[in-house]
Amino acid sequence: MNIETEIRKLKLRVAALEANACSGITVPAPSRRRRLATRRRRMRFPAQNCTPMEDIQTAITPTTMAATDITAQIKDLQTELNQDISALSDEIGGSRRHTTDQFINLQSQSQDQHASIHQRLTELTAMIERALKIRAM
Repeated sequence: MNIETEIRKLKLRVAALEANACSGITVPAPSRRRRLATRRRRMRFPAQNCTPMEDIQTAITPTTMAATDITAQIKDLQTELNQDISALSDEIGGSRRHTTDQFINLQSQSQDQHASIHQRLTELTAMIERALKIRAM
């Protein structure tokens, strides 16, 4: 909802409450009407010290400005947070790629070492078998 619309609604409510307070009429909640009706019959006080509409409006203006400032700050914080999350997501993606590259390199090196060891063992087995054949002769 638009802030200006909310302010207009608040002004109308304040004006209605002021009119009711100045005339001595109050609008109670439905559940308390019966109890308050008996109180009204017992005590009838005219409304005194009604706050003029200008005073209420001067109080509403700083509040509205503060609410607008807070809304702007929240939007700024949301923007910063979204940028930080985006940057963090990029960093995580870079870290994953780097880790994957290192893992692939290590896997390749270990496969090469495994093949080298397997080849040496095969050669060693062949040498042992030749030595056993020579000795058996």
